[in-house]
Amino acid sequence: MTYKPLAVKTYLAYIKCAGWSLKKGSVDWKLFDENGRLLCSIIIAHGKKTREEVIAHSVKKTERLFKLNGLIWPPKKK
Repeated sequence: MTYKPLAVKTYLAYIKCAGWSLKKGSVDWKLFDENGRLLCSIIIAHGKKTREEVIAHSVKKTERLFKLNGLIWPPKKK
């Protein structure tokens, strides 16, 4: 399966459904679960003429973490 970059707003809505949070690190962003444990680092691409989006590799890592925790990617609205 090929992965595409995902808009930051959409990505935040997805991880919020799982109770996870995203916090700014020194260079990248850190993804934490509902208990405050670090899951992985996420890269958000941005620039002057490009929109902010989560890169495809980070989307793939997040999907793997969702499946390991028994969650569905992309999550459905409750």
